[in-house]
Amino acid sequence: MMSNKTNREQMRDEYLSRVAALYKQAKTWIEGFDPKAQIAEESITIKEEPVDPYKAKVLVINRPNYKTIRLIPRGRWIIGAEGRIDMKSDLGTETLVYISEGGPAIRIDVLTENGKVLEKGKSRPLTKDVAEGWVFVQNRQIGMLPSLDANLFHRLLEVLGR
Repeated sequence: MMSNKTNREQMRDEYLSRVAALYKQAKTWIEGFDPKAQIAEESITIKEEPVDPYKAKVLVINRPNYKTIRLIPRGRWIIGAEGRIDMKSDLGTETLVYISEGGPAIRIDVLTENGKVLEKGKSRPLTKDVAEGWVFVQNRQIGMLPSLDANLFHRLLEVLGR
């Protein structure tokens, strides 16, 4: 039987491999629309429960006549998602989250005053037709989660880099 610690470490490692895959894709996209861009990586330490501090890579994008943009991993344990990366420049921050197939779900249970579960509610997705992968948290209030693709990534670079 797998321990909870091992399971959490596997979840962390899965998050880091998703971050690495996104960076690989992002480099391809950037090279496609701005061959003069300089791309580098920095290392940071992420501290989050329920695992020990761990190292992660920050992707640094420098383009001539644009502000520097950093893709900064924020952690695996995010409410409603399976990881978060911030795209950040001097002009602001945009949030990317990793969503599993169908998107985040919600369930409402009926509890007694002391917290005993009387009835478990049915789980239902918060959004419809969300494919697994990185999405842009465009509007938290209405739950718009467009999937990250080359065009959206380029638009985010333009907005943050002007």
